[in-house]
Amino acid sequence: MKKGIKENKVQRMRNLATGNYNKGVHIRSGYTTKHIERAEGDIWEEGGKTWTIKRGIKRTINKLDSVRKINRVPLQCPECSTSMSHPAHKQMFKRFGMCFNCVSSWQNEMRANGTYEQFLKEFDQRNFDAFITNVKKEYDDWLGSRDSESFISEAGHIEEWSGGQSNQDIDKEFNEKLDKVIADKKEKNG
Repeated sequence: MKKGIKENKVQRMRNLATGNYNKGVHIRSGYTTKHIERAEGDIWEEGGKTWTIKRGIKRTINKLDSVRKINRVPLQCPECSTSMSHPAHKQMFKRFGMCFNCVSSWQNEMRANGTYEQFLKEFDQRNFDAFITNVKKEYDDWLGSRDSESFISEAGHIEEWSGGQSNQDIDKEFNEKLDKVIADKKEKNG
């Protein structure tokens, strides 16, 4: 029994290595389809999907490609070329754009300069502002969906609800509590 790699697969790899990405390796007879030559980097729609060719391989393009690109961690730190294989390096890269060693050195320099406490205050304030923005957005989404008088229970039954507080009363109470939280934060930071 002779096992090996089929000739058409070997020919496909030769085509990829030489740059003939679109050259076929199968000989067919009978029904033929209209063949459109695609080149590296072409973008087209086919079968309800968007396609492109990257490095000789046909790939789909979807809405999460940009998110994947943002979340991608490089193999080496852009600052010092340290390997980014350790989880600590990956977490620091996602947060600060460099490896754990570079972040430690950077923070030590700030401590030596006396700017570290100011950096922490600004970092904490940006984090708090982002939290408040998210809370407001979630609240607005919830308040907008509250206008519906029918709800679906866990059992799948549609229930009609009415009454309770008005949206104006709830909005007033929410804004008062949010203002209190912001004032407490400002008082704490002095």
